[in-house]
Amino acid sequence: MTLIGQAARAVQERMVWHFYLVDDELGARVGEGLGVGLADVKDLPPLASQTLSEEELERLKNLGSNGPRDVEGLTMTHCVPNEHVVVTR
Repeated sequence: MTLIGQAARAVQERMVWHFYLVDDELGARVGEGLGVGLADVKDLPPLASQTLSEEELERLKNLGSNGPRDVEGLTMTHCVPNEHVVVTR
């Protein structure tokens, strides 16, 4: 298993880009931890195999300035606790 912090810089930037599409705060927090800023990812285009919805294209135009995503009416299928877990091997 490879951690995002051990991934190539281009992979880290793409992941931060995806996190910003989901939620600005999530993108900013993950990016801060990796040393990847909004300026590093703001102009990345979608992947060639990726088709964005109209809503996602709109979020992409405003990357970093979207605010929280509207999740009204969606059903959460799982939850990740808001805590740090140390895994030892």
